[in-house]
Amino acid sequence: MKSASILAATLILLAGDCIAAPAYESHDAFYADQAGAVFHDPIRSDAGIAYAYPDKPGIYIQLRSELEGKPVNIEVAGNRVIVNGRVYRFSRATTFPGEHALDIVPTSALVFLAQRTDYRPPLLCVEGHSNRSGEAGRHTQIYLLIDPIRQNGKATFLHLPSLLSACRAVVSTRSGGISFPKNSYLFDDAREARVGLQLDYYSFERGRFTPTGTVIHLKFSQPDNPFAFSPQEGR
Repeated sequence: MKSASILAATLILLAGDCIAAPAYESHDAFYADQAGAVFHDPIRSDAGIAYAYPDKPGIYIQLRSELEGKPVNIEVAGNRVIVNGRVYRFSRATTFPGEHALDIVPTSALVFLAQRTDYRPPLLCVEGHSNRSGEAGRHTQIYLLIDPIRQNGKATFLHLPSLLSACRAVVSTRSGGISFPKNSYLFDDAREARVGLQLDYYSFERGRFTPTGTVIHLKFSQPDNPFAFSPQEGR
């Protein structure tokens, strides 16, 4: 009888392990696993190679790809992205409340493309880091172009929330649009240590950032270490 009880307890523990939330050591990996993830691999580039105009300050990187069967030529400089000759300055992006558009280090930039679907136009996303240290490094500058090669007028240009986020965090919604997380820390009861992250998802509709109602909680494996975590049940 005792052996049977031990066996039953062992099976329960094993079953619990089988359904435990996966552990992550990369926010990119977590975002890539989310249902409806829009962006996957970035456009391949010559890592670390930058260019400079002889008559302009600063450096930039060059990328080439294809969207809707058409060539896409992209330049990313510290304060702008240029798509097929059209200039989009970071300072002029529609910025999520509480965020501040910052220049990025061009060689840190990753650029992603997503093809058109039946429900939304094509997308281009640029992410990169500003020249700051410490916990500021947890903030990624993320700029999203909706319909980047449209023929008439410029694309919608958004500056998305930055804390522990990425282009890969953008997901498709059930209505055919897109959404992205605004991340904020969760604290212990004494509000002394950061023990997790709350992801509140937003969309951009009719010129406004609007909450979708989707919320995900991540639990840190150790307090104040946001780089090892697992999703919480009942998220």
